[in-house]
Amino acid sequence: MRRMNNLVTLFTAMFAFFFGSFLTTLLTSVDKCPAPKSGVTKLEPHPELFLVILVLSAPQYEEKRLGLRDTWLRLGQPLRLPYYPEDFIYLPTYNKRGHLEREEPSEQANRLRIYVDWLDSVQSPKSSKVAERNIKIKHFFAIGTLGIHPNLRANLDKEQEQFQDLLFLPRLIDVYANLTEKLLHSIDALIHHYNFSYLLKVDDDTYVKLDYLLNELVSYDRKLIRKARDYRGDPLPALYWGYFNGRANIKTKGQWSESNYYLAQRYITYALGGGYVLGRKLCEFVGNNSHHLSSYVSEDISVGTWLAGFRHVYRRHDPRFDTGYMSRKCRQHHLVLHKRNETLMRDLYNGKLCTFEAENEKYLKRPTEYYYDWRRTADKCCDSLVV
Repeated sequence: MRRMNNLVTLFTAMFAFFFGSFLTTLLTSVDKCPAPKSGVTKLEPHPELFLVILVLSAPQYEEKRLGLRDTWLRLGQPLRLPYYPEDFIYLPTYNKRGHLEREEPSEQANRLRIYVDWLDSVQSPKSSKVAERNIKIKHFFAIGTLGIHPNLRANLDKEQEQFQDLLFLPRLIDVYANLTEKLLHSIDALIHHYNFSYLLKVDDDTYVKLDYLLNELVSYDRKLIRKARDYRGDPLPALYWGYFNGRANIKTKGQWSESNYYLAQRYITYALGGGYVLGRKLCEFVGNNSHHLSSYVSEDISVGTWLAGFRHVYRRHDPRFDTGYMSRKCRQHHLVLHKRNETLMRDLYNGKLCTFEAENEKYLKRPTEYYYDWRRTADKCCDSLVV
């Protein structure tokens, strides 16, 4: 009898152990591979892409989308620029505490001078011609379609039939309050359907000098691959490229009011939302953890907060990104230009740099342009002005 009881006890223990192991494995696998947030189940096959361009666009803005298609989205294929010299490309190194070193304002200023000199040489009539290069890129206009009016949906379907570049998000109501969720749904869909190295996120009122940005990004990527062994046991830097702000006060009124942002007295440092670049690994982190991430009102602030804790994120502050709520003073070196309407985009595409109405300029106090000082506190981060 005692032997029988011992066998029953042993069997019960073994059953509990194996059932517990099975349950743990099941729950862990569900957590690691949650159901797609976006609800996007079908896109074309998975091509190898270097860059995906994600444009957040509202359903009714067909004219804006046509403006982008007719201008800067044409600039990336084929690429007709000489490679940006690798010697001019900065790769961050890890310090003794295992964190990536940040570029000081003097280094940022020197890099800008190098770029301006290179730009002058490339645009010179005497510059030599180079062979065309086909870099694999693809763009999408992300649009939420949940609850959309049938007539508007019919127009979008016609647009999709013609251009095949709309990313429909069937679980998203497309309103401003859902902007962060829109970004999460978009990234979730893209990482699960495409193999890409980098993602450029922009708004549909942003102009990008895509050929120059793409050329430098390719040069950076080539150097990173070539120098990968130098990082040894440390993870490769994950690019987060844009125009950073670390001194923005938390909004308490208006459409940007944040009632749930209690992590700091100011927003954690983030790249302004008019345009920024993310490496694939960062996109995977955001997409795979989209069910667990807190969504704040502003998507750019959300991204900065989500990525704050990683030691391997290469936050590249670049004054060539004019990506704020209001455009800065026109400069030839700008690569990404926010708050441009269709007319200004066509002017930029045709080589006209500044076509703002002169009579309005004297009444506007445009934001100053700065280098970011990573060694100072947030309230002192942005005092080194670009002259």
